[in-house]
Amino acid sequence: MESDTDPNPLTAGTRALARPGHTTTETTTVAWERFCDPEQPYLADNVRHWQRRAGFEHHRAGTVLVAFRACWLMLCATVPEYHLGMDFPSAPGTRAVVAPDGFLHGLLPGPVVRTGTDEDRASRWWAEVSRVITPLTRGLAETGGPPADSDQYWGNAVGLVGEVLRRADRDGIGGDTLASALALRAATGREDLLRVAATPEGLWTRRRTCCQMWRSGTGYCTECVLHDSPARG
Repeated sequence: MESDTDPNPLTAGTRALARPGHTTTETTTVAWERFCDPEQPYLADNVRHWQRRAGFEHHRAGTVLVAFRACWLMLCATVPEYHLGMDFPSAPGTRAVVAPDGFLHGLLPGPVVRTGTDEDRASRWWAEVSRVITPLTRGLAETGGPPADSDQYWGNAVGLVGEVLRRADRDGIGGDTLASALALRAATGREDLLRVAATPEGLWTRRRTCCQMWRSGTGYCTECVLHDSPARG
């Protein structure tokens, strides 16, 4: 069992993150390509899951939240490794872990790849993330969601960089989380989709697109675009 004073910064700093883990007998594991194929049932089941879960009547919210969940899982599996200078998982071989009701329960990224020098690690990270998210956005667009290049999807892949690092910072991962956030944000080529800053309390982040969950009446996420000042963090 891990203690609250675990000296390993990777385990100590990722307690609040959805890290890849073991599957259960109630879940199904499928190749990511198959999960993203609109001819298969998985995307439609996932959209319906979010529509039911949040009581949404509009279809777009469900498609955006499928992307939100997938981006969250992929970033939780790769951003801490980037921050700590470790090699991170790759896109090829990624598998989806799907619950019976269609929920994307987990993500099992492909084998760890050698990520090269400090100068190109951020670009390599974004390439691996993009190779996972691109087929998902294409599939969601074909199910009736926004166009595949929409910021409604990609705002999750960019904006959640801040939330992953904010949580890791809070949990004591150590190192310069602001520098990592800025480097990863720059690598995406969509820097306008995330605001980050250092505060006395730790890393402050605000995404610039909406995940739609506020519509369900559950309130605002920590990094919600509807909050726009560190003082309101």
